[in-house]
Amino acid sequence: MARLLTAIVFLPILFATLWADSPVWFVALAALGILLGLNEYYSLVNHGGQITGQTFCRVFCMLAAAAVLAAFYFKQHDLIVIIIATLLIVVLLVQIIDNANNDDFSHVLPAAAVEVFGVLYVVVLGGYIIALRVVESSIPHLPAKLLTLFFIIVFAGDTAAYYTGRSLGRNKLAPRISPGKTVEGAIGGLIGNVIAALIAHYSFFPELKIAYAIPLALAMGVLGITGDLCESMLKRGVKAKDAGKLIPGHGGFLDRLDSMLFNAPLLYYFYLGLMK
Repeated sequence: MARLLTAIVFLPILFATLWADSPVWFVALAALGILLGLNEYYSLVNHGGQITGQTFCRVFCMLAAAAVLAAFYFKQHDLIVIIIATLLIVVLLVQIIDNANNDDFSHVLPAAAVEVFGVLYVVVLGGYIIALRVVESSIPHLPAKLLTLFFIIVFAGDTAAYYTGRSLGRNKLAPRISPGKTVEGAIGGLIGNVIAALIAHYSFFPELKIAYAIPLALAMGVLGITGDLCESMLKRGVKAKDAGKLIPGHGGFLDRLDSMLFNAPLLYYFYLGLMK
């Protein structure tokens, strides 16, 4: 019930901002979700005891994350490399300062790595959602169409996988990583992905050819499952059930982003290759 109520409240807001004339409202909403997801990632890291005493480094990582999202919004993708390079240098400098009087440096590499990885995993991948909203094309409302396609494929796949797995699931997909996921649920999710893409073609996105829609939906389905398993693996590594509790019935923002993070770059480069 909590999952349904959350969807009833959140989805109209999401699609209203998505189809608004100005991209600012959706970009602000997406940026907030991504930054909250990054914060949840760092909370997971703290839960696992990987990072302590890195307050300045954490603040700088959040600032770097905001800068990456701004670069996506202003279509300055080349700046992202500069931001990440600067972030890496600062993180290592912080490690030098914090460990100048230590004799044991065994924790330095994992501590530095998890800080930078968080920005790469959550923000660089998630930033393509913002990049999709500001694309330009002669096709009317293409950014809104692409992102509506994106969300309904992801949501349909997640929903179909959840209910198919609960009703028909017998064979575990990756029991050591995510015991609740089943092969039957994954197949149901892929079917849901394809149905969502076909609905998009016939309802609001006729420019998306069926010959492209079905392979795209299947690829997004596979990447969505992969992303979900990757996040489950990270949570299992720190013995956490959910990344957060901000979304009733769903966990945290990172728990909702998991199947989107790998798919956002895919859809963006699909647009560059076939629809620009």
